[in-house]
Amino acid sequence: MFIVCGYVAIYVALDWVSFFQVLPGTGFTPWNPPPAASLALLIIRGLRFAPALFVAGVTSDMVVEGGPFGIPATLVMGAITATGYTAVAAALRRFAHAGQGFPRVTDIVCLLLIAGAGAFAVAAFTVGALVLMTGLASELAYSSVWHSFIGDLTGIVGLLPAVLTVSQARERWNEVPPAARALDIVLFGFGLVFALLIVFGAASSKELQFFYLLLLPVVWIGVRHGLAWCTIAILVEQLSLVTTIGILGYPRADFLAYQILSVATAATGMLLGAVVTERRRAELYLRQHQAELYRTARITTAGALGAAVVHEIGQPLATVATYAHVCRRLLAAGAADFELLGQTIAKLESEARRAGEIVNRLRDFLGRSEPQWSLVDLAEMTREVVGALADQAQSHDVIVRIVAEPLSPIAADRIQVEQVLVNLVRNAIEAVAEHSDREKWVYIRLRQVDREVELTVEDNGRGVPPDLAERLFEPFETSKQRGMGLGLSLSREIVKAHGGRLWLDAAATSGARFVLRLPRDGFEHP
Repeated sequence: MFIVCGYVAIYVALDWVSFFQVLPGTGFTPWNPPPAASLALLIIRGLRFAPALFVAGVTSDMVVEGGPFGIPATLVMGAITATGYTAVAAALRRFAHAGQGFPRVTDIVCLLLIAGAGAFAVAAFTVGALVLMTGLASELAYSSVWHSFIGDLTGIVGLLPAVLTVSQARERWNEVPPAARALDIVLFGFGLVFALLIVFGAASSKELQFFYLLLLPVVWIGVRHGLAWCTIAILVEQLSLVTTIGILGYPRADFLAYQILSVATAATGMLLGAVVTERRRAELYLRQHQAELYRTARITTAGALGAAVVHEIGQPLATVATYAHVCRRLLAAGAADFELLGQTIAKLESEARRAGEIVNRLRDFLGRSEPQWSLVDLAEMTREVVGALADQAQSHDVIVRIVAEPLSPIAADRIQVEQVLVNLVRNAIEAVAEHSDREKWVYIRLRQVDREVELTVEDNGRGVPPDLAERLFEPFETSKQRGMGLGLSLSREIVKAHGGRLWLDAAATSGARFVLRLPRDGFEHP
């Protein structure tokens, strides 16, 4: 009962506010928002509230207009309006989504078509009833249908989507930083005032093409914030337009023309807002899907690594057990060789540390968090990595040179990409460290290739054996005597998560050349 009473009160208030520029002898106005309240009630609360539409319509006619056509005609018109908009609500409920209104382009198109057809049918039947029951002049019938149709459709398009998306608009409000909110509101207000001044001030009343300046503020909000804010902007703009026309006292013919243009502007704005919202929803789904694939890949890789992990950890643990047994026997012998005992314990410690390192690297690989996106200067990051590895390079007399073209910042997880660079540069330094008969060098080159940033790390070491090159990026595959074979595997997984590629260039004439490419404009990140 509380809901019905509140709805009837809102219906009467909206009818009273919009009851101006009335077509003589009919009571129809070119702007009629009460049907929007009726549709919102039925869409949100259900069709069981349909009888309330009849009560609200009859009550409003009696209170606001004084029942000019008599009680029988008022009851008939109330029944026609309630039945027609109940049918419209029943059709629109298939396309309305809880808390989101009509979020898709197809939903907006269906809203416009169904609301337009319903408003026209209600107008035609209502005017027909007036002609039959009150003797309404036939010459007024056409204009009455037109005024009623445009008035209802304008009110529905302006108010209904805003009511249905108010919760989503509130969520978007909380997401946007206060400074950005203030800027958008100021720009929207300035654009709206400027357009109204041009339309009703500088331009002639017949120059209706200037009306489309009112589309610019709506487009701005739609592009910036999607459908929810766009519906609010359309409602504010429509109220501003109706108020301005009412204050300036424009004749009904001009009022109607402006309302037709208002419907076109509102439809364009909602379609644009729906496109933006759909695109953002698709981007969010793609990010979530990519994250799920990323997690699934890690889990799958973990299963594939299971047998190798058992083998890799089992070997050092078996060695640890052997050395521990030797130590126990040396101590049991009494006259222990402390030098031999110390060497054995050192080996035991080394093997235990190796097993722990394998476990830690695997844990890092499987438990790595989602990328934390930020703008990264890849050239600057490369210089920092080379600086961090300078001591290692100098201790092996390795010369590291960087040649970098001007690069645009890329969107990446700084820590993860830095890990990839450390792996590549350290591997190159270790690969040439064994040479003693010639100059040892590592060249790092950075450049832009199409829409990607390319980094190559090349060395003049022995290169990668052909039999190992094909499986070099598989876990636990390595050419190092003490390597675990996880570095390149981890690196490729990180690069894939960034939408990039990492490979060994088989065309290198000497040593090894690794090529890393990352998208210059980022990879579907928040």
